[in-house]
Amino acid sequence: MAEFDEKSLKAHIKNGDFLPLYLVCGNEDYLKKTYIDMIVAKTVEPSFESFNLEKYDGKGLELDTVFQAATVMPMMSEKRCLIIEDFKLEGISEENFRKMESFFSDLPETSVIIFHQKKSDFSAAKAKNALTLFKKFGGVCVLNKRTGNDLIKPLISSASKQKCVLSSEMAKYLVSLAGDDFNMLINEVNKVCNYVGEGEITKAHIDAVAVKTDDAKIYALTKALMNKNFDEAYNTLHSLFRQKTEPEYILGVIISAYVDMYRAKVSLACGYKADALAGDFGYKNRAFALTNAGRDSSRIDMSVIRSCLTELSKADRQLKSGASMPALVLEQLMVKLFLITNGEKV
Repeated sequence: MAEFDEKSLKAHIKNGDFLPLYLVCGNEDYLKKTYIDMIVAKTVEPSFESFNLEKYDGKGLELDTVFQAATVMPMMSEKRCLIIEDFKLEGISEENFRKMESFFSDLPETSVIIFHQKKSDFSAAKAKNALTLFKKFGGVCVLNKRTGNDLIKPLISSASKQKCVLSSEMAKYLVSLAGDDFNMLINEVNKVCNYVGEGEITKAHIDAVAVKTDDAKIYALTKALMNKNFDEAYNTLHSLFRQKTEPEYILGVIISAYVDMYRAKVSLACGYKADALAGDFGYKNRAFALTNAGRDSSRIDMSVIRSCLTELSKADRQLKSGASMPALVLEQLMVKLFLITNGEKV
C-alpha cells in the first residue's frame, strides 16, 4: 500500500486515515518512538488506553497471540492499537511468513498493528520476504537519522521555545560535539538552555555543559597536536583509554582527521575553497569537516601532513598485526606526530 519517509508519514498521521498495519524501522530511535506515539495518540483515547493499547516483546512471541488480540473489539473507541517490538523479521521462518500472509490479507478495521523494529541494525535486505507483506497489506515507515537542515532547524526551534537563541552556526557546532543522535541533541539543547536561562547561546555556553562524543574528543586531540600542545593531546588520549574506547577506533578517527587536512590543503594550494573536494570524496553533509580541517592546519606545511600520514599508516599496520600493545602504539604515535609537527625527525 505505502512506503513512508518522515515527511510523508507526518502528513499521513495528520490526515488521520490510518492503515491497519505498519512496520516502523530505521536508525533514528527518537523519531521511531515519536511517530509511533503520534499514531497511538491519534487512535487510542487516553482514558481507555489500558483497554485499547497493548505492547508485546517480539522475542519468542507467538503470532497467534497478536492475531487473536487484534480481533478484540475496542472499548469506547473506534480502534485498538497493538505494538510488537523487535519481532524477528530477518530470515523469517516459512511458518511465520504463511501465518502473517494469511492474517494480513484479512485485517480487522478496528485495530492498528505496529511492528516496531527498535534495533537500529535491522536489515531490510534480510527481511525482504516479510517486507513484501507489509508493503502489500500495510505501510513501511523508514525513519533514519536527520542530516543537514533537517537536523539543524529542530534544534534552533527547540531552543526558541525555551526563550533562547541558537544560531545555525552554534547548532552545527553542537552537532559536531554531540553527534547526530537526535534524542541526545535535544537533551543537549535542553541542558544548554537551562544553563543560559534566556538569550543567545554562545560557544562558551555549549562548551560548558554539552557532552562530547568520542569522535569530538579525538578531533580535539588532533587539534591539540596541530597546536603543539602535547600535554593536552596525551591527557585526551588517556581519557579515551579510561572510557575503554577501542584503540582501532581512536586511530581510525585520527587518520580521518589528517586525511581531511591533506585534502583541504590540496584544495587551498590549487586556489579553491577547503571543501572543494567534498563531493569527490563523498562527504555529503560533512563538507564543514574540510573547512574546519583547512583552518586547523593553516599553519602547518603540506610536507608535515604527508609525514604524519606516513606514521599513521605504520601505526595502522602495527595495530592490525597484533605484534604490539595497542595503547603503546598510540602513545608512541602521539610522540611522533608531535615531533613531526615541531619540525623534528623521528
